[in-house]
Amino acid sequence: MEIKKIEKSDFVMFPRMQHRGLEFRHVERDAFRTEMRHVEGHGDYWLIYQQSKPHVVAHVQLPKTEAEFDNILGWCLGQNHWCEYIEGDFSFLCVIAGFNAAELTPKYPDFISERVYALGDATRWWYEYGKDVLIQKTT
Repeated sequence: MEIKKIEKSDFVMFPRMQHRGLEFRHVERDAFRTEMRHVEGHGDYWLIYQQSKPHVVAHVQLPKTEAEFDNILGWCLGQNHWCEYIEGDFSFLCVIAGFNAAELTPKYPDFISERVYALGDATRWWYEYGKDVLIQKTT
C-alpha cells in the first residue's frame, strides 16, 4: 500500500472508530513481568513478558498526548500490527512484539485467539500495575 493511501485512510484519521479498546478486568500481578530495554537510536522501551504459555511479549507505547496516541494506533492498524488499549485510557498502548510459536495450539482459530487473549491480558496488566512499575523505575 502506498504511503499516501495509508496517511489518508480511516485507520490514520479515525483509528478509535476502527478499533475499540478493551474493558478492564483484573489480571494477577505474577502473570507478567516487565523489562526496560534500550534500542539504539530510539530510546527506552518497556516489554511485558507473559509467564505462562504461549509466552507472549508485548511492547508498551507511552504517548504524551491524545493526538500521538491516535497516530500510533492508526499506524499499527495501517501496518496490521496487533495492538490493544483500555477504552478511555490514552496513556498507553500495548503492541505485540513476539511469542513462542511452538507453544501455540496448532489449530485454527486457537493459534490466533491464544495470542489475542494474551495481548489483551498484557494490556490489562499494564493498566493495573504499570504505574507501580514506572514509579519503581524512577526511584
